[in-house]
Amino acid sequence: MRYISITIILIAFAMQVSCKSNDETGTVEINKEAIQQTVKTAQAVEEDVKQPGAEKIAETVTDEIKKVQTPVQTIKDTPKKTDEPKVIKTERKTTDEKGIVSYIEGNVKKKSIEESDYKTSVSEKTAVKSRESYKTMVKSRAELELSGLDILRLAPKTTIDLVALYEETKDGKQKTDIKLEEGDLWAQVNSSDEKSEFMMNTDIAAAAITGTNFRMSKTDELTEMKVYHGEVKISNAKEKMNEIDAKSVKDFKEPKQTLGPKQIPGPKQVSLEDWVYIVKNMQQITFDKAGKVVSAGEFKASDETEKTDWVDWNKKRDRQKGLK
Repeated sequence: MRYISITIILIAFAMQVSCKSNDETGTVEINKEAIQQTVKTAQAVEEDVKQPGAEKIAETVTDEIKKVQTPVQTIKDTPKKTDEPKVIKTERKTTDEKGIVSYIEGNVKKKSIEESDYKTSVSEKTAVKSRESYKTMVKSRAELELSGLDILRLAPKTTIDLVALYEETKDGKQKTDIKLEEGDLWAQVNSSDEKSEFMMNTDIAAAAITGTNFRMSKTDELTEMKVYHGEVKISNAKEKMNEIDAKSVKDFKEPKQTLGPKQIPGPKQVSLEDWVYIVKNMQQITFDKAGKVVSAGEFKASDETEKTDWVDWNKKRDRQKGLK
């Protein structure tokens, strides 16, 4: 009889407990009322069953049910979990920053190339990006340290366009394209290789720069390129630069002037000759606004044009940075 009673209790407990499996959370829900009813049933059996040992068996069953009740409740009260992925917030890095403004003296402005007015004042540590224009006012200077470890310095009353800075081309190269609109620019450019291209432009000519310390100045009438060390390939025909045989500036000869009367020819269209020159250590080339070379050859550090505050300041900055 006692075994039959115990069996009935266990069956009742199993039938009254409702378990639901949640595929998403894995939690189990237990019917509280069923547990309580089962406990009461056990207690009733304890009263009804008078056979020896029945009281102890009933107590054992009741204790086991109470043990199950606590952890089951804990499972039910556990918050449901979801499979939604955690959102990890990461700081977005600005990939279009290609350097910083490392020095400012006086009043310096900038704008995007597409804008017409220079409205933004520039301060040190300002980020430098492609498609920006920089302009120094009177008695002002600026130094830009680019991410490729190249350095550009702007003299007073100088304007440059950063057309492209280390931008990848279709053929896999990194292209840098800078245009000098007016003024005087001093630059330190790292050695480039077949995977990179550094171009310095004006309205008239373009220069391919390779591991060079150079200075370029531009006025309304003349543009001059001076190379202090390294090598520059410059041409008035940018698209044909690699097709024309390059000459050394040492081979340049100024046109001879003829004396005496001569017949003035009638008006005719004069075609400008395309040229490409290689400018090396302590050499210079000067051309006019039409793209005609007016002088080329060597220069010396003792020349009067080299004894200026602008040249001295740049050489001092180069020494401070451990540059040639």
